Amino acid sequence: MIKFAIFDLDGTLLDSNGMWKSLGDKFLLSIGKTPAPDLSERLWDMSLKDAAKLLKAEYSLALSEDEIIEKAVAMSEYFYLNEVKQKNGAMEILERLYKLNVRIKLLTSSDESLAEKSLKRLDLLKYFTEIYGKADKSKQSAYLLACGKPHEAVVFEDALYAVKTAKAAGFTVCAVYDFSEREQEALRQTADFYENSLADYAEKLDIILKGNAKNE
Repeated sequence: MIKFAIFDLDGTLLDSNGMWKSLGDKFLLSIGKTPAPDLSERLWDMSLKDAAKLLKAEYSLALSEDEIIEKAVAMSEYFYLNEVKQKNGAMEILERLYKLNVRIKLLTSSDESLAEKSLKRLDLLKYFTEIYGKADKSKQSAYLLACGKPHEAVVFEDALYAVKTAKAAGFTVCAVYDFSEREQEALRQTADFYENSLADYAEKLDIILKGNAKNE
């Protein structure tokens, strides 16, 4: 029986990946530079450090790489604190899990404080018993830290690499569609369950909480 639910933040609970994809464009526009049409695609898989290095070199910026990162982070923080929206069904599934006495945890690669503030603004923070920030989801230990008993927990994720890690650690995994994951069929095949939204999952919680049932 499932006793714990572990949720990802970006792309799963929050509709935030669009901001990250367009952040480079918005940063350049904010300082009077015109971004190349393919810039967002080129930056998508880069770290902030690598992205700052590219922007400084290709756009001849007077700012240092650290200053570029600082300004980009400030723009992202403003988005989380003032603009980000929850994904379809987020509050519905959290409310249902809460009423079923399932302990709900957050495991995110984002900053813990920023995650807490954005969830509080959206009235979602009240559902979470624990929040783990800056998690390296390429490592099974990140998930095992959130819950040391994988057979008692279900994980909700939108990224294929994270789904693979959680599955390898022994968790039941529910994959949620987000545009940012290009390999949707692999995501569907890897996860135990796959749905287009959390709203869809809210309707089949009874099946999921029994555990170990492969999505049809």
